[in-house]
Amino acid sequence: MFGSVVLDVAIGLCLLFLFVSLVCSAIREAIEAVLNTRASDLERGIREMLDDPAGQGAARALYSHPMVFALFDGSYAPGQLRPHRSLLTGTRSLRMPIRRRGNLPAYIPAGNFARAFLDLVVRGPIGGAGSETGEPVTVRALSARAQAMPDSRTRRALLSALDGAEDDLGRVREAIERWFDSCMERVSGWYKRRTQVMLFGIGLLMAGVMNVDAFSVGKALFEDKALRDGAVAQAASLVPQDAGGVPEQAREGFAALRDELAQIRFPCGWGDPPPQQLRRPGAGGRPGALDPGAVLQMLIGWTVTAFAVTLGAPFWFDMLNRFTVARSTIKPGLGIRR
Repeated sequence: MFGSVVLDVAIGLCLLFLFVSLVCSAIREAIEAVLNTRASDLERGIREMLDDPAGQGAARALYSHPMVFALFDGSYAPGQLRPHRSLLTGTRSLRMPIRRRGNLPAYIPAGNFARAFLDLVVRGPIGGAGSETGEPVTVRALSARAQAMPDSRTRRALLSALDGAEDDLGRVREAIERWFDSCMERVSGWYKRRTQVMLFGIGLLMAGVMNVDAFSVGKALFEDKALRDGAVAQAASLVPQDAGGVPEQAREGFAALRDELAQIRFPCGWGDPPPQQLRRPGAGGRPGALDPGAVLQMLIGWTVTAFAVTLGAPFWFDMLNRFTVARSTIKPGLGIRR
């Protein structure tokens, strides 16, 4: 009945958004492989965390420590940092140029950071005055070094870790790891916000290039039973019984998008000449001028598609699974099963 039609339309739209999201995510990852912004964000986050904006002090010592240095090739060169202005927030900061990011780590385990940090507090940087003493890292040694440190955010973080340690070095290390993890959540926020903006831009471009108008597709699904049935059948083949994530057959990027959209015959793509629905009726049955209302609706449909892309393929796969399960509780012609 009507409820089944609405569910079928929802399944069709979820299927469409799933494939477009997969393609846009693949493009985003390709861009990330070139820009390596994860490594840049991590490096910037560590400088801010260690209260070393220029990277010439604690941050440089940390990246040179064996517990971190072994995680990347080459060396850390803070002298290459350049001023950068964020397009999202307008804030200024120092960033590593793209050509220097490739060798930096995109991820540092919290345990490696904690061990390197505590070792640097007690013994100092490699090649420094205290590095040859071989003094063991103990709670007493950390307390003594912390008292001698100048007042800073790093000193307060170390003192806070020591306050509840009760002479247990393991508890100090765990506190430093939690400090690192909390700071890295902020770094992850930088990356996620940038990714959302990039996915919207990529999605809008993809919607325009392939004419993926959410409104037109939804209308066609509502009016065409054969189209709805095809979308539902395709969704049933994609959603396994133990759906735990996006299936591999849906991860093939452009090939999957092209094949699935062609198989379901969604009203996407550009005709030659442009689609008649964008034009007003002309004299003699010929197409007239472009209809501004239809063009505006198409642009809004592209924007809806772009916003849908920012939610990500896992979200749309989960929604597809939910709608498919809900549809299975409806008997054709009888309404919702009691």
